[in-house]
This record gives sequence, C-alpha cells and structure tokens, in this order.
Amino acid sequence: MDFSKEFIEKLVKKDQLAFNEFYLKTIDIFSRYLNSNYFLENHEIEDILWDFYVKWWDVCDKYKFEQSFSAYVWTIFKNLLKDFFKKHKDIPFTNMSAGNDDEKESFEDTLQDDIDIIDFLEKDFQYKQIEEWMKKLDDDCREMIYLKFVEWKDNVEIAEILELSVDNVRQKIFRALKKLKSILESI
Repeated sequence: MDFSKEFIEKLVKKDQLAFNEFYLKTIDIFSRYLNSNYFLENHEIEDILWDFYVKWWDVCDKYKFEQSFSAYVWTIFKNLLKDFFKKHKDIPFTNMSAGNDDEKESFEDTLQDDIDIIDFLEKDFQYKQIEEWMKKLDDDCREMIYLKFVEWKDNVEIAEILELSVDNVRQKIFRALKKLKSILESI
C-alpha cells in the first residue's frame, strides 16, 4: 500500500473520491489475503470486506502521520478479522479446506529437486499451485510468507503490521521458509 502524503491527507479529511480510490486500490489486496489465508465462502469474504471499509471510513480521520499508513490500515483490518472470527465461532480461524479437488492443480510434476524455494516464490508465486503445502504450515508461517512474497512487504513494514521487532520478523520469515522448504523436500 503505497499512497502519497497528499492522498492520505484527503482520506483523513474523509474525501469521498479519495475513499473510492482507496477502495479500488485495496480491495484486491484484502480479498487475496482472505482467500489465501482463510478460504472463506464468498459471502463471508464480502461481509468482512464490507465491515472493513465501513470501519475504515469511521476511523480514517484518526490516523496520525507519524505512524506507518500501511501498518495502520492492516491493524484495523486484522482487528476486524479477529472480531469476525470471535462472532462466528462456527467458522474455524484457519479453514484450509476450501476449493474442489478439480480446481486444485498439482505442482508435483513441475517442481524440480534442486529448485530454491525463495527463487520459486519470487519468480512466480501461484498460490493455488502450492496450496497443499501451505496447509501444512502454522498460521504465523503462512502469514509471514503471504506478507513477504505476495504483498511484497519489507521486514520493516511487516514488523509494523504485526507489531513485532524487525529482527523477530526476519527470524520468523527464515523459519517459515525453512519449514516450507522442508515440506517440499519431503514430497
């Protein structure tokens, strides 16, 4: 999420056109995040997104320019997501069973023995292709890989979003990649 200071100022002043542009530039980011991490039904994703943008409109004027804008937005989104799962206890927090087997593509035939997992993620991140292996990771590992290699966040941004130290983020990313590599090597 890279917005100019002038644009953010318009958002903070609750400019409707700026809000519309913010919506158009972020809806895909949040949709992909929900789809790749939680595999919710479409109507559940729509509910979460609707709630987020309503919440965002309510609190956008509280943003302080000394904080990271991206971290502020992600914090609001993640808190709303936690609230959603608290309200809907019948939905597992990490429901990784979505999608028909027909829709899932197997990547086993194309994955070479000597491929480096980091190169694989950086060159062509196709989440559907590695969905089965991602299921075997814990929530923290999935989130780290998503933020780093799908959203292309740097360690400082991830630290702000997750309220962790940069060193802690670096360690968690290293561990997540190590776990994913281990899973891929065992196949």
